[in-house]
Amino acid sequence: MEPKKSCKAAGKSIAALKAAEDALRDADRQGLTVNDHTLVGEWAKTWLETYKTGLKGSTMRMYHTAYNTHVMGTIGSIELRNVKPVHIQKLIRSCADKSESLQHKALLTCSQLFESARLNHMIISNPCDGIKITKHNVPAKKRYLTDDEQELLLSHLDGRALTVCALGIYAGLRREEILGLQWGDIADDKLTVNRSITFPDNNQADPDQSLKSRASHRTIPVPPQLASILNTAKRNSLYIVPAANGGMISFISFRHLWSKVTLVVPGIHAHMLRHSYATSLYRAGVDLKTAQYLLGHSDIRMAAEVYTHIGEQDVAKSADKITAYFSSQKSKSSQKVVKTKNE
Repeated sequence: MEPKKSCKAAGKSIAALKAAEDALRDADRQGLTVNDHTLVGEWAKTWLETYKTGLKGSTMRMYHTAYNTHVMGTIGSIELRNVKPVHIQKLIRSCADKSESLQHKALLTCSQLFESARLNHMIISNPCDGIKITKHNVPAKKRYLTDDEQELLLSHLDGRALTVCALGIYAGLRREEILGLQWGDIADDKLTVNRSITFPDNNQADPDQSLKSRASHRTIPVPPQLASILNTAKRNSLYIVPAANGGMISFISFRHLWSKVTLVVPGIHAHMLRHSYATSLYRAGVDLKTAQYLLGHSDIRMAAEVYTHIGEQDVAKSADKITAYFSSQKSKSSQKVVKTKNE
């Protein structure tokens, strides 16, 4: 019996050796440097300096923060070639209690970091493939304004606060696009989105006013309702929504302005204005491709998701009406039965 155990062990050793040889050949075919001991942290520094320099300040800060906070301490000291999907899953699990958005940022950072290593033939496969974030079972946040809430904003606000809300409700601009809009961008009942203003240091505006993506640059029709509000706006600056003194707006200045909006509709956030515009497009029968352009989405799936969400809400409302109808019909039927018995 003992020789059989030795043969079995020897068989395993031979198989393991063959697998190792195959892995080396595979690595050679991929252009990998055999015995390359580059650490994740070492490659991350090169990756950030090479691939992420030149992006908008807020985007660069997102990658740096995601790496420093969630990636470096977990896998930074591991060799690139030794990182397995289990390491990435452990990393994502470590921030499972955080928001889904934060988890997405951590996974996106990891995925891009390892994909660039793969494309540079430092690893054979991306260990982030197939990894998913932890979904939170929390009630969905309200994403749009009701017709009554829109009317409240448009009838109770004035000045810059009214202008901000009107540009969101009637043109679907993002907050940063509203703040970057200049009077020269409006002509012939159309406005063109040419720039955006963000606040990478949490107060002062970023000198880089480039748009989020190429798709963000678009020309949008100005409906009469928006034109009327813009005609009453003060023109004391190059920008349509400047600081109170006409200078470049800061984040603190915008927060002060926005506080006037939340007094009218508590809990409102700027993106709800944009979603309300998307709702208007949907109910006006605007096709999906046109909606993608008007909303400035680079991927039609993003516009489709918004349209699908709105459609589901309409179905939910219809379900309530159907339930109410059948309930009333049942009540009428019961009355008829009672009446028949009395007769």
